[in-house]
Amino acid sequence: MFLLCISSITYAQYDNYDTVDDWTLEDVEEETPKPQHKEYKNFFYFQYSPSRYLTDDETMKFNEYSVGYARSIQVMEDMPYFVEVGANIKYSHANERGVNYDLLTFRLPVNAVYKFYLSKTKDIALAPYAGVHIRAIAAGKRNDWKSFQVGWQTGLRFYYNKVFLGISYARDFPGETKIPHVRESSVHIGYCF
Repeated sequence: MFLLCISSITYAQYDNYDTVDDWTLEDVEEETPKPQHKEYKNFFYFQYSPSRYLTDDETMKFNEYSVGYARSIQVMEDMPYFVEVGANIKYSHANERGVNYDLLTFRLPVNAVYKFYLSKTKDIALAPYAGVHIRAIAAGKRNDWKSFQVGWQTGLRFYYNKVFLGISYARDFPGETKIPHVRESSVHIGYCF
């Protein structure tokens, strides 16, 4: 008898609804997942560098053009801190007192990079960086020049989606036996993928 009363009460509570769907939680909306920002791991770039090559007795002004590739590795998942490892090849030309100089140089740069995102979608960013490089003059050097040098660089990039523009400054570490001492200012444009 007690169970019969409980059943009657329960039936009376839902007797005014036509279907079961009428009393399900229809007003609960599922949140749409936000699209995840993609950090591109690779990029190519083209760079122009008006440079100065300093020796013991003169300063030579070179116009340099290089193409390069780099791989970007995110160090921490929750922070936009990266390490970049890359390589580039550079053609350099100078005309000093009627003599033409043409160099072919390889460089292996390693940079630490931090990105400051300027939009909620993270498609726009500023990225300062700094690092070191090894440079090797493969062809065209004078007899008194060193083939291998070690130096440092620093710069700033502006990212817009997959494209970036940047400026940088680089020079060799000091040393009396390091001839020539190379100092360069650069502008570059690149594409991420």
